[in-house]
Amino acid sequence: MEKNFFLEASLTGLAKWLRFMGYKAELAVKKITPEVIAENQDKFFLITSSETASLLEKYNLKYLLLPRGSLKQQLFFLIHKLNLKASLSLDICTLCGEKLLPVKKEDFRNRIPPKVWERYKEFNYCPKCDKLYWEGDHIKRLRKRFKAFLKLSNA
Repeated sequence: MEKNFFLEASLTGLAKWLRFMGYKAELAVKKITPEVIAENQDKFFLITSSETASLLEKYNLKYLLLPRGSLKQQLFFLIHKLNLKASLSLDICTLCGEKLLPVKKEDFRNRIPPKVWERYKEFNYCPKCDKLYWEGDHIKRLRKRFKAFLKLSNA
């Protein structure tokens, strides 16, 4: 079952990491109200407010009340509580959550810095944000940080 998450506005960092993992994650732009709930009934809510939890229970919707701790604690808790795959897929735009499309780098030559053009062959594109992605050195740092997030000893 593919999870489609809806996160309260304060969980921006968590939404980004869920997208890195390949999950759809939409962020609330305002407080979660009955109107917002009605528009997102098909989603799984991730929240930190017990007040919002009561509201979601009233509507009989699926949610997870996350600890108000660090991003590391929240991500670790979420992965283990919902049994999510603990790996990075990097196939979703981190800004909007749209599925990335593999593209030919030749079609984007004017947008790719010369050193990036020389070093990398594979590029992905977000049609919604008009953003181009490639697996640069930052991906190694991202993977290392993700592994650190998954370690319970420091959670």
